[in-house]
Amino acid sequence: MVTLLPNSRPLRSTDTTRRVARTVTQPSKLPLTGIVLGGGRSRRLAVTQSKLLIHIGGKLVLARVADTLKMICSELVLVVRPDQEDDVPDLGIALNMHVISDTNPYEGPLAGMHAGLTASTTPLSFVVAGDHPFVSRNLVTAMAAVATTDGIDSPSAVIPRTDGTLQPLHAIYPREHWVPYFAHAMAEGETSPRRVIEKAIASDYPPVTIFTEEDIERSDPRRISLHDIDTQEQLTAARKIAESRKFTPRHHSLG
Repeated sequence: MVTLLPNSRPLRSTDTTRRVARTVTQPSKLPLTGIVLGGGRSRRLAVTQSKLLIHIGGKLVLARVADTLKMICSELVLVVRPDQEDDVPDLGIALNMHVISDTNPYEGPLAGMHAGLTASTTPLSFVVAGDHPFVSRNLVTAMAAVATTDGIDSPSAVIPRTDGTLQPLHAIYPREHWVPYFAHAMAEGETSPRRVIEKAIASDYPPVTIFTEEDIERSDPRRISLHDIDTQEQLTAARKIAESRKFTPRHHSLG
């Protein structure tokens, strides 16, 4: 079943908005696994090292992601390529992350998502691409709350949609439903997480809830949580964002 949050179509529950607002004000550690995909090759950025080892705001990108997720997740999993020889796996270990590799014999983000969910020990997981340096704990907490709107026994994946495009690499997934679903998709030759989500929406299973741009703005008013660094222009923009976040009024929450 596909559900869209406010400003799109009717909600599954009339109190979803209140749940999101309540969660946003008091983020706390959840029975949630944070799964960081760290096996990308950074081809589009045209650098010799992994994007996760780039400094933004005086901190390595992977450290930025891990430090944020540690505040709300009960465990962190870092998924790398089986042949990955850079410093990302060692950095993950230093950050106290559980480091694993893509599901054999597959590769790419879908294999990483499947491996991470398989390794998870919690019913819900937040999957994020490792090159998202501004992960918002408020946004993750809000999406996790929406995932269980119908109860913990009927969880839904929660997928953001921006500019009409689904963002499956910054989303909440229930382990029970999506481990077998991703495994079947890979066995059928599928490699695109977005196409897999679209097929789930078309078939009404596993359940998917769309997190709209309006929903994102409630938790992340600046809408920087989904900013990635695929290109030099995006990297430059990320460094400007990091610099601007250093100067904030007292009692201001960065999310």
